[in-house]
Amino acid sequence: MKSTIAKYILGATLLTSLGACEKTALLQKDPAAVYDASPKLLLTGLLLNAGDKPWTAVQRHNQYATQNNSYYYGQPYDWTTADEGFSAYDRLRDISQMNKEAAKSPENYKGYPELGKFLTAYFMVRNTELFGDVPMSDALKGRSDGNFTPKYDDQKEVYRTCLQLLEDANTALTPLVAANVKVEGDFYYKGDLAKWQKLVNSFRLRVLVSLSKRADDNADLKIKEQFATIVGNPAKYPLILTNEDNFQLAFNANARDNNYPLWPADGVVIKNDLNNNLASTIVDLLKRTEDPRLFVMALPTDSAKKSGDAAYATKFTSFRGGDVGMIMADLKSLASAGKFSQLNYDFWEATPSGVPCIQLGAAEVNFSIAEAINRGWISGDAGAYYVAGIKANMTFYNVSGAAQDAFVTNPANVYAGNTATGLTQILEQKYVAFFQNSGKQAFYNNRRTGVPKFSIGPANKNAQKIPVRWKYPTVEYTVNEANIRSAIQKQYNGSDSQNDVMWLIK
Repeated sequence: MKSTIAKYILGATLLTSLGACEKTALLQKDPAAVYDASPKLLLTGLLLNAGDKPWTAVQRHNQYATQNNSYYYGQPYDWTTADEGFSAYDRLRDISQMNKEAAKSPENYKGYPELGKFLTAYFMVRNTELFGDVPMSDALKGRSDGNFTPKYDDQKEVYRTCLQLLEDANTALTPLVAANVKVEGDFYYKGDLAKWQKLVNSFRLRVLVSLSKRADDNADLKIKEQFATIVGNPAKYPLILTNEDNFQLAFNANARDNNYPLWPADGVVIKNDLNNNLASTIVDLLKRTEDPRLFVMALPTDSAKKSGDAAYATKFTSFRGGDVGMIMADLKSLASAGKFSQLNYDFWEATPSGVPCIQLGAAEVNFSIAEAINRGWISGDAGAYYVAGIKANMTFYNVSGAAQDAFVTNPANVYAGNTATGLTQILEQKYVAFFQNSGKQAFYNNRRTGVPKFSIGPANKNAQKIPVRWKYPTVEYTVNEANIRSAIQKQYNGSDSQNDVMWLIK
């Protein structure tokens, strides 16, 4: 009897204990967290992290703007690691979870795994552009394989994998587009997979062009051949060639996580900012080519306004940008004297939602094709794509058709043919099209080509150099020391600085 009672008490105790454990586990769950999130919610979260907003410090690195108040950072080019660090791996975890949730009901969640392929390539390319070699093949194996110290993949292999992912994404999207499948949670294209397919292939062209320095000494990557295959088969590889298909971030005045950066939270708009001005790198280029976009982007200087010239607002000489290399005290003095152009806030802040920020658009794609023709990768009329790129961006600024035609037929702007001069024209116009768009792409294109020439002056605190990369996140030296030290030894002879040259641009 005692034995039976003891067993009963023990069994009851165990049941109570197990129940308590279960209740404790439930209590430990975050009530605000989402468990087993639907693919559409995960896609929305991924897209919120996919875009680059305008009017950030990046635009000073791109030499579109200067800052002249010493209270702020300015543009000395002495950065260390990137603000985003290794956040790409947070995105990869979200993609993995999105695919896992979609697999629970494949018929109801078509399109999500296909977009997952694209987004994996998209975030990994962004990651490797910043640093060089990065973990990829071993990434996210902590849960599955217990590998929390992933090795670093060679940058070449990262690009090879990403290019294949983009090919696979295009192939997988084709039947879904034909079946008119839509996805939910997409605030860029409202679920239209036909537009996403154009983005997949257009992004692939961006990646291939970014590899131009490696096109002749890495035959196994087939950089030129891939580019030719895509452009030569528009039925299989549709592209973004008109503004209607632009991958652009539209802002929402009622959403604080997606509000227009220039629009103040209190709604009180002050159309004046003496601390920030346009940079001479972009202004001088627009003046030299007599580009009508300058009259939309910016305002004449206050000194021109006060000059007494009744026609001051229509003259290119009325605009001036600040030299990024100039020390702040001199910039401040000239800005206070009204010698620099400010933004045309009537255009950029016409509404609380501001102006959409293009992440990848028709102008860039046309210029990339023009560059490939100029370089001899493919045959075709580079001049026609050059003009199409210019007109696509001018349309973005509401420049009239007549003004567009006048610009492209101006002898100074007519394409100079498949020569070094013609290539410079293409690259300069791509730089103009990137103004307040496409994040770091203007910087990356300058890093790759040297066009346009970036200003270096006494304000530069990086030994009179423009950096070419970002240092690895410092946390890697704590959590993955052996692998990161191996990576920097192999790439940079043990150095990890902003001036080390990665494989991509050697």
